[in-house]
Amino acid sequence: MELEEFRDRLTDAQPSLRGWGDFVRETVKAISKAESITLQILSSRVKEIDSAIGKLSRKPYKNPMSDMTDLVGVRAVCLLSPDVEKLCSSLVSHPVWKIQKSRDTSKEYEQAPEKFGYQSHHFEVRAKVDLNADGVFIPADTCCELQVRTLMQHAYAEVVHDSIYKSAWGAPSRAIRFVSSSAALIETADHLFCETMNVLELETKSRGELLEQLTGLYDSKINIKGFKDQKFNMMVLEELKDLIDDETVPKLSAFLDERNYIPGRISDRVSSDAFWSQPVSMLAYFLVHDHSYRVKDAWPFSESEDALAMVYSDLGKKFAN
Repeated sequence: MELEEFRDRLTDAQPSLRGWGDFVRETVKAISKAESITLQILSSRVKEIDSAIGKLSRKPYKNPMSDMTDLVGVRAVCLLSPDVEKLCSSLVSHPVWKIQKSRDTSKEYEQAPEKFGYQSHHFEVRAKVDLNADGVFIPADTCCELQVRTLMQHAYAEVVHDSIYKSAWGAPSRAIRFVSSSAALIETADHLFCETMNVLELETKSRGELLEQLTGLYDSKINIKGFKDQKFNMMVLEELKDLIDDETVPKLSAFLDERNYIPGRISDRVSSDAFWSQPVSMLAYFLVHDHSYRVKDAWPFSESEDALAMVYSDLGKKFAN
């Protein structure tokens, strides 16, 4: 194909390329939302005509309009690799398009592990049939290059892509060594961040299950309902975690049965202070009974100390030092 003919055809195709890129971008956005994946970056772009012509002069294409797979591109950037894998799994199973990997990144990593930092998932996404998107005609088989990567891989790629891997001249060996070192650090950092998130998720799940049990017990004892501040409750549970174990909720339930005046005291005070609407107000009685000195020292909110002092008073314990 002659350059001028290619230029004319590419110019005419700009609306359909832009429309397909917008369609792919919005579909990725919808999939991410459905999978509860937070995208750090989601963008689309149509390759500049002069850039495409320059590529044609460097590489032989029999039919550049169909053989060039990056005339329009979408990039999705996730925080960490588990989200990347989850998103890619949903992308390849989505019925709205034809999709295939354009690069085998696992094989590339085996051959050149120093390039891990630039390792991304690259897909060719094609329209299954002719489409009309917002009044724009998109022919079947219109291709969009879709890249999915982590935020650290994206930062790495932005730094080294043009200056190292696609440079017209060879990069200095010292620069290559720095790049290789940073690539290894990216892999290690991603692994450590993932492990950190796993630990935090388990801890949050455990604390959340405890709060759910406390809330159920609170609601069964207190008829007057007020606003429950999850953050307040979770922070109290975090600060008092050394005083809490798997038997705390059953013991608290038995404790309240023995001291059946406590739910009434809490109910009477719900309208006077937000503290009494919180499930941890009930827990405070149990913990103060067994650990009066430690609860006062560990209590995280000075604003609720007056209410906490009432808990001590109800139990016949001294609050002030």
